[in-house]
Order: sequence, then C-alpha cells, then structure tokens
Amino acid sequence: MNVMGIIFANDATTGVLTEKRTMASLPFGARYRQVDFALSNLTCAGVRHIGIISRHNYQSLMHHVGSGEEWGLELGEGGLEFLTPYAQSTQDVYRGKLDSLNTAMDFLEFGDDEYVVMIDSAIISNIDLNAVVAAHMASGKDVTVVTKAGICNGEKNIDLALKVADNGEITDIVCNTKASADYQASMDIFVASKSWLINMVQQAAAHGKCHLDYDLVMGGWQDGTVTVNTYAFEDVALFNESEEEYYHNTLALLKKEVRADIFSGAHPVWTKVRDRVPCYY
Repeated sequence: MNVMGIIFANDATTGVLTEKRTMASLPFGARYRQVDFALSNLTCAGVRHIGIISRHNYQSLMHHVGSGEEWGLELGEGGLEFLTPYAQSTQDVYRGKLDSLNTAMDFLEFGDDEYVVMIDSAIISNIDLNAVVAAHMASGKDVTVVTKAGICNGEKNIDLALKVADNGEITDIVCNTKASADYQASMDIFVASKSWLINMVQQAAAHGKCHLDYDLVMGGWQDGTVTVNTYAFEDVALFNESEEEYYHNTLALLKKEVRADIFSGAHPVWTKVRDRVPCYY
C-alpha cells in the first residue's frame, strides 16, 4: 500500500504563542514540537513521501525538522520536502488548504502513491494511520475524516463537525460553528486516493474554491458529489487551537494515563535529538 503524507503546519495565529513561529514548531511536552506527532504518526505507518506546507514563520520549523533523519526520512525529492509558501504560484495570499494543495501540485503528482493522508499540526494524538487507511479503503467512500467525540460542547468553535448516526452514516456536516455535543469534531486528518484528490483540487481551483473543510468535505457532501466516511478515534486527542487549550493540555500531561497514551500509544514519538558533549564543572 503506497501512501504519501501532507502535513499542514497550521499558520493560524494563537496569540503570543505563534507570533514568531508556526504552530507546527510550537514546543509541547518539554522536548517535543507539535510537528513531531504528525511526523511520527506518518512515518510509523510506513509513509516515506511527506510534504510539509507552511506559508510564513517557518524558519524554526525547518531548523527543527532538518533533514528528517530522526524520522527515517531524507530531505529531497521523494522523501521529505518543505513546500514553502506558494513557491510555484503567482498567488501569494493564503486562501485555504485546497488552494495550498493546488500550489503543491508537482509534489502531489510525483511518485506512484495511491493514497494521501493529510494531517494538521494543531491537534496532537498518537494514532495508527494504517488502521485509518484500511478503514477508508473498506468504506468505498471518496474521503475519510478522523473524528473525536466529546470535543463539541456548544461553546468551542469547531472548524468541521459531523453528526453520525448509529449505523455510521453521516446525517449532518457543519463548519466554523459552536457545534453541540451530539456532533463529532474533525481531528483535521483526512484520507483520500491521490488521483481523486488531484482531480478535486484542480476542479476546486477552476471554480475558485479554496477550503478543504467548507468547500470539499461539507460542500461536496451537501450537493452529493463527495461521499464521506468517518473514522472515530477513541484515544486521547489534544486540541491545541488556543492559548487556553495549550495551557490546559500541557497540564494534562501530568496525568499518567494521558502521558502514556500520547507518548506510548500506537507507536513511539520521535523528535530532534539534541546531543551535547558532556561537561564537567
């Protein structure tokens, strides 16, 4: 099974935390950065063709990831690539994830991968992506969205929320709203076949559509052109989408069960090794 990965560095502003760095390079859990969890989820699932999309403040991210050696990757075509802001496009204003995928079309089209896993850096989890891809293939649907119950509460604004019936069928999809507790929140992890995704990105660009959540998933589902599957994630997922959430999720690592799930769940979490020559004072 050939799978490629796309990591969105998430350039949303989260107060002072992301004034000078992208969310992907935000420290979390002492020695880790948030991108470590996305990279580890992908590489531990055997994904070796990964692109990281970021549009600004990505210097610290590039310094941290480096050549990708810690994750068994090497910088260069076919391994790990930094898809820096619209390097191959005359459009320099970020308009959404679909738009950014369109500017990275050369990377998407490279290689013989059959499926694409897209993952954000704002939501931290230790997830078995092989199981997610297998569930997507078994579903026969166009796109699979990884979801988490218990996040929607009528107070937190959710980028993408789905209401799922007992039989697994989706009954409603909403975007950018304070969804009620009977909805499941998207974890911003999506799986689709590469050929389908390329076609949909090109169609979206031709019609001025830019947003993965709003235009492709919700819009396509509503007009009947996109079939959507959900994969319910049962373990710990930490949504670091605000300063307050970042604070509380950092404190949550003091809980043994949370710490064990995040760092020793489906697989190890790798990070940049900072070896130093020992000193004697």
